Amino acid sequence: MPNTIIEYLHHHVAAKPDEVAFSFLPSKTEPLTELTFREFWSEALSVANFLKSKTQAGDKVLLLYPPNIDYVVAFYGCLLAGVIAVPAPLPQNNSKQTLEIVNKCQPVLVLTTLKEVSQIRSFCQEQTGVLKSISIFTSENSVSLMGALEAFVEIAPRTPAFLNYFSDSNNMNDEVTMTHRDIIENLKRLPIKSPESSDDVFVGWLPFFSDMDLIALGSQ
Repeated sequence: MPNTIIEYLHHHVAAKPDEVAFSFLPSKTEPLTELTFREFWSEALSVANFLKSKTQAGDKVLLLYPPNIDYVVAFYGCLLAGVIAVPAPLPQNNSKQTLEIVNKCQPVLVLTTLKEVSQIRSFCQEQTGVLKSISIFTSENSVSLMGALEAFVEIAPRTPAFLNYFSDSNNMNDEVTMTHRDIIENLKRLPIKSPESSDDVFVGWLPFFSDMDLIALGSQ
């Protein structure tokens, strides 16, 4: 029985490599984006390999993405690299919330997309503290660096996976560290019927920086 989210993903990659792992539909007028388990695993490994060259195990990586499939790839790339993913909203309309998260977690770098990088770089340069000089990288750059994949850090059930933030009565972001074991236990409690076949599809529409959406995606 798998004990970590990565072990679950690897099980699916081995069992059904060419089946669709994730699909993303931006809108009715935009094309559907899909990745098979094999493709998803390959891209997540590439992100992980890139992160290993820039970070140490246990470092925090801020994920600033619009809703897209790159977000999910980056999240799993963080898990594979042994760094702690910090999902956060784009600073467009949530700059206060994003700044509070950054001040609490002190990330070592930002991952985003080519489309968003200029806006995020401008936002960071306007700030003080860690954001003023933080390194910003894109998923496109990291996935393009295929190369030979190195050995990854050991990932255990108690290894931190991501930081979850929620607002309390004072409108401040409280921080909770979610381990691989926490994610699996939360999955078991979700009121989602177990799939009866590999053709069953789980649909989600919550923002990816929501802990419920990140956890529910694991039920795939």
